[in-house]
Amino acid sequence: MTFTVGKLFHLAHLVDDLDVVDAWYDDVFACERFYRGYEKPARRTASLLVISDMVMEPIMASSAPEDAGWPLQKFRQRFGNRLHSIAWYVDDITACSAHLTASGIRQVGLTGKPVDDPKQAVAVWTHPKDSKALWEFCEPGFARDPRLADGWTADRWRSHPLGIERTAYVTVLFEDLDESEALYGDALLGRLLHREEVPGSHLAAYYAVGQETVIEALQPLDADSDAGRDLAANGEGVHALTFASSDLKRAAAFLQSKGQRLVGRSDDTFAVDLDPSFGLNVGFTSRSIPNDAR
Repeated sequence: MTFTVGKLFHLAHLVDDLDVVDAWYDDVFACERFYRGYEKPARRTASLLVISDMVMEPIMASSAPEDAGWPLQKFRQRFGNRLHSIAWYVDDITACSAHLTASGIRQVGLTGKPVDDPKQAVAVWTHPKDSKALWEFCEPGFARDPRLADGWTADRWRSHPLGIERTAYVTVLFEDLDESEALYGDALLGRLLHREEVPGSHLAAYYAVGQETVIEALQPLDADSDAGRDLAANGEGVHALTFASSDLKRAAAFLQSKGQRLVGRSDDTFAVDLDPSFGLNVGFTSRSIPNDAR
């Protein structure tokens, strides 16, 4: 059985107060929201919103005492506000599930129980101990994603003060970068674009996965860096989202006007402080990844 990885469906962002965070996304990113609701089986309320070519899913787990043992609630108790998982569309969920199983990656359904029949599941999620980061897979049609409609364009974000051209990459942390090939190369059928070492800072490998997604697999070498502290405190997993901007100076000025504090500034990249961004580790860059044809 064969399958194809399609668009990145969404990045999940676990938050404490969905109303406040939704308003922040609207104010800063001029997003297009196409879903907001409560899902009883998962014990959570969530939104789905478009920013350029990316969909974000801010999620607020139920605070009811009887829901404390559910997967999202346990994640929130352990990690707080932060990026949670990466979701992709696939054209055949059954073939995808079989391939993941053959790759040694366990899967669960919406309630955290093992998946017996992927076709009957809303989506499948991987066991993070097997995939390092938490992955989700579903077939298109799961939600009314406006990016899948004929004539869709992200031009409005190019003219926005942030000047977002596209998602540059999603960063996932590794203790050993060599383990990234089996996951993003083999299990996700990706293609290695570039590998680099910045002495004293990090090792990185960039993979093209599915349609238009680039994953930055990152092994921090500096324990005092943002990535190094995150790895030490929280382990391997989804770390950050970086957008490609056509005008970093204008983007920085706009973000500061919205009360965002900027960190890690260099000639071609900066990030937003986690506190005013509700735990969303988001950055902006003008850098081009070698061999990235987008």
